[in-house]
Amino acid sequence: MDIQWHVVTELDSARREAAESRIQKLAHGQKDLIHVVIHVEGSKHHQHGAAEAKIRCQARGRELIAHERDAEPSMALTRALDVFEREVRAMRAKRRDHRGGGRAPVIETVEEDELLGVEAME
Repeated sequence: MDIQWHVVTELDSARREAAESRIQKLAHGQKDLIHVVIHVEGSKHHQHGAAEAKIRCQARGRELIAHERDAEPSMALTRALDVFEREVRAMRAKRRDHRGGGRAPVIETVEEDELLGVEAME
């Protein structure tokens, strides 16, 4: 998995390393996350906050997008990472549900002879 950054605003290197660490930890032991692009920029829109962060990820079979806005670029990035983690976990849970969803439930049956034997003892 590779991580690519597009930062249009100031973002300290410690924040970038922490974000990459969270994504690497999420991808550890898995092969479903292929390519991650993190885009952080300031916004001049008066209603949505001063910065926005978007995380786009090519995952096996789908694309995940997490987008958040906040007054501070670092907070927008942190919130987008939270959303991204939830999306990845939901994708993995859905995949696990589909894998086991085709099986019929196991139902134990009681033979007629067993029922007669129990009735005879009473």
